Amino acid sequence: MLMESTGQYWRPVWNILEPYGFKMILANAQHIKQVPGRKTDMRDAQWIAELGRCGLVSGSYVPERDIQNLRQLTRHRSSVKEDLTRRKNQVHDILQRSDIKLSSYLSDIFGATGQRLLSLFINGEVINEQLIEETISKRVHASPRQLFEAMNGSLTTINQQLLQLELATIRRLTDEIKECEQLIEEHLQPYEDLYLRLLEISGISQTTAQLVIAEVGPTVEAFETVERLASWAGLCPGSYESAGIQYGAKTTRGNRYLKAALCRAGLTAGRSNHQEFRAIYFKFSERKQKGKGVVALAHKLLRIVYMLIKTGETYTPWQQKKDSSYGNSIGVPKN
Repeated sequence: MLMESTGQYWRPVWNILEPYGFKMILANAQHIKQVPGRKTDMRDAQWIAELGRCGLVSGSYVPERDIQNLRQLTRHRSSVKEDLTRRKNQVHDILQRSDIKLSSYLSDIFGATGQRLLSLFINGEVINEQLIEETISKRVHASPRQLFEAMNGSLTTINQQLLQLELATIRRLTDEIKECEQLIEEHLQPYEDLYLRLLEISGISQTTAQLVIAEVGPTVEAFETVERLASWAGLCPGSYESAGIQYGAKTTRGNRYLKAALCRAGLTAGRSNHQEFRAIYFKFSERKQKGKGVVALAHKLLRIVYMLIKTGETYTPWQQKKDSSYGNSIGVPKN
């Protein structure tokens, strides 16, 4: 049975038919596009059936049910974090248009001290230096006088009400993220060994390790080679050749969640004390191509992850074990 991957509409049909043992293939809509100008639902179904009879449809990766549940949790957390960032930016906009410059003295206005100072606006307190001194933490370097001048803006009633709504939403989203992380930890218990081994890789944080397991799964049976996994993740450049001339090409779209997480991990690894990762990052930095360096490190991390999952080995940094054969066995590509 062939189905086109369109939004979430394929999931109910898949969940109903999967227990009956049907051979099911989920096709990437981008790979089976019909001729432009001839799109209808009936023609799409006929076209997919014809491609299936010819064996021209490659199935998309659909993990087991437990990994699907974990994937939904990690993706929901990512969505909530994006929403939280937007809400925080809204608070910054409110303060800026009200001529309140707290961000000039506080590195994080949503920390404990920042929250207490923002609550002064909401509660309608008469702000003075003595009140600020009683509110701020001793670790704040700015003086009460400086903070008073930074808070001496023109916050209108509507902006005060908007600020109250945004801060309430930020607290709700923060609590939701914490609850989501607890659920993720519960679903990760069967894969604790793999999770701990991924954390030993330089640049891989707890969030990234959780997301890697949710997107790739505890095995790599769906990906015959590391190159296929890199292509699926969107971390290898496409090929473009015309008249015998090869041109540079951008990376493919791939799995946006895995690609973004590994690129963040690559940036962290490039700035870490790991000698090989630093060498790659600064080699591209000298050419003013830091973005390409981050993608190259993300690709290297993915190769390491692939071999760790496939072999069950524990990662050992290149400089700690000089045996090149071992380096290749854990997926460390040569420069």
